[in-house]
Amino acid sequence: MTRTRWAGLTLLMIATAACGEPHYGALFGQSCFLCHANPTGKGMRSLYASQFFGPTYLSFKPVSFDLLEKVKPQLSETVTLGADLRTIWISENTMSDTASAGLSAPLSTNTGTISQMEGYIYLSIQPVEQFEIYYSQGMAQASGRFEAYGLLQGLPIDGFVKAGQFQESFGWTFADHTSFVRTGLWSDYSGSVGEPPTPPHYGLGAEIGARPLIFDITASFTNKQTSYPTARDVQKRWCSRLQVQQGIERLNLQVTLGGSWTLAPSSSRDPEYGYLLGSSRDEAWGGFGGIGWQGFRERLGCHGGFGFLTTSLLFEYDRRAWTPGFISSTLISSAYSTTQVSVMAQPGVWLVGAYDWMDNGLRAENPESERTTLGLQVFPLPWVEVSPRYRLQSLSGDSSRNRQIWELQAHFFF
Repeated sequence: MTRTRWAGLTLLMIATAACGEPHYGALFGQSCFLCHANPTGKGMRSLYASQFFGPTYLSFKPVSFDLLEKVKPQLSETVTLGADLRTIWISENTMSDTASAGLSAPLSTNTGTISQMEGYIYLSIQPVEQFEIYYSQGMAQASGRFEAYGLLQGLPIDGFVKAGQFQESFGWTFADHTSFVRTGLWSDYSGSVGEPPTPPHYGLGAEIGARPLIFDITASFTNKQTSYPTARDVQKRWCSRLQVQQGIERLNLQVTLGGSWTLAPSSSRDPEYGYLLGSSRDEAWGGFGGIGWQGFRERLGCHGGFGFLTTSLLFEYDRRAWTPGFISSTLISSAYSTTQVSVMAQPGVWLVGAYDWMDNGLRAENPESERTTLGLQVFPLPWVEVSPRYRLQSLSGDSSRNRQIWELQAHFFF
């Protein structure tokens, strides 16, 4: 693979969004709001996560109380900061050789590429307990991938209202932004090199949510992003998500099930010009779920809430009906799925496996693509994650799984 193609790929990977680790919620049967300032997860961590959960649960051993006294993300009683920094080294077998040499094709020249995938700074201003002003800013914001909103919480049935620009809630917020239910579902991605990994939409509008009993419900109405004010009709989006969690105490299990739906209908007719300036349709729906087992308690040095062999299994399957652009009127039907399993071998060391599959419907022949991932998540410190991964993937349109990818990620967060 040439330097130019690698540069294009890594530059596109820069514009990723900070994501959560939903398998923790599946293990403990808790809402994402427990560990994140955002009620739907992602982004800035709550004080509970940065001052207790991370130092107590994630690393090789619990952090001392003396060090915890120094962990103070709050600048004052009303202002809190956070951050996500992620760097990756990535290399793969050369694409020109895979047809003939398959997996024996050499890795890319110049030892692959190192890229800064994300660099986010978070700011939360909370004048009173029920109201928060939230802002996140990162690199490569040309696509408008930042969040800025006001959040009113503490409403009946543990409800909230959010208004501003935010990432819409759909399915699991997998930390791996290249999962096919993220990359494939939210773009025209077909598995080819140089296509951007695209997270769920960022929209301008409002979102409401509530958590009655064992349910977690959100719904949003947003405008497609614009970089300047306009009175013209801009495509609207509706998005909703329902999640149910139930524990089985005698088996030490947590079970999660849910579903999501989003619709971005065709643009309406412009009253001044009397014709469609362009139209498209994008509707997606699907189900997700997970099983979390908290392992054998207090075995082989395991501490806190994670027992030996603590395991989570997450899955998501989504379908999409969409037109690939304003010019085309052809309706494409596609499907995407991701399954991830995480097993804690020892405190601070997780074994990770994943399987992705998609049929994006863009190709008449061999439209499917699949990928298998094996790797580790290692937390030498509560705020440092090192993740080596090996991926084996077939590209859409190829009949053999002959693309090898090696990755090493360093993630610093607070």
